[in-house]
Amino acid sequence: MIKQAALAVGCAILFLHGHAQTVTVTAVPGPDETISQKYVALDGECRRLVSERQHPAEAVAACKQVAEQADQFAPQSHFITRRGAFVYYTSALIQSKDYKTAVTISDKAVAVVLLGHDDAAGSSAAYGVRGQARAFAGDLAGADQDLERAETYQRNGLNSPAGQDLKAEYSRTLKGLLTFHAQVLDALGNKDASVKKRDEANAL
Repeated sequence: MIKQAALAVGCAILFLHGHAQTVTVTAVPGPDETISQKYVALDGECRRLVSERQHPAEAVAACKQVAEQADQFAPQSHFITRRGAFVYYTSALIQSKDYKTAVTISDKAVAVVLLGHDDAAGSSAAYGVRGQARAFAGDLAGADQDLERAETYQRNGLNSPAGQDLKAEYSRTLKGLLTFHAQVLDALGNKDASVKKRDEANAL
């Protein structure tokens, strides 16, 4: 398992992913894309608490409510909204060190991405948080695979029109992913790959 000191790096990545969620994307609309004011308020509170990283238990409680509401949306609707809810709930669970549950919730975020209606930054966020959750839960091989996917999505996002408009934010997110991935690779004993990740991160 990755040393606990690495958690600070993971939290930094999650915070940067929070900014990535604000990017406007084009998605195939589902049968009902309406979102209640209550949901918007709950979602805002969840995101605020995760970004502040000061009250993990409160963040988990708030984000759990959002995820439960997202679960009530039709499977073929609210793709971006549902993925975002599961990403933030996973983030809160990682901050509270409930890694087993974080893996379970992050699976739901990735499952939404696999439906094919997300943008590169959002897809990166889903795989990125699952990679972190898996790493802290002790599944380093799974974390390695997820972080590789997250980095690929983030590079694609960086090269997109949206990524050019938000180059600094997208680059910081990619740098965080690469740095954390290097720690995973160190724990796996893959020093050469770790050095490559750090070199790419330092070049950003």
